[in-house]
Amino acid sequence: MESTIRWILGFMVGAAWSAANLYFTVNILKISVLKKEQAKLSALLLLKFPVLYLTGFLILVSKLFPVSGLLTGLTAVVIMMGIRRLCMNRS
Repeated sequence: MESTIRWILGFMVGAAWSAANLYFTVNILKISVLKKEQAKLSALLLLKFPVLYLTGFLILVSKLFPVSGLLTGLTAVVIMMGIRRLCMNRS
């Protein structure tokens, strides 16, 4: 029972990390392409690379959650975004 709860929590943590990574990536690309506020770009880069990736590394090293749950959560967000994109193109 405890391992199932840890897997579900790992899935949720992986999905949240993936969603945050996707959010930062999209915003960094928007600011870069549109050549908008450089200060905001710097702030997003400082949040994404050292903070977000260090957090992901610490999550993996801590072994609080099974790696399979984390990886499933990571890929679930990407698959959901792909499905959403396909549905938006049909409309």
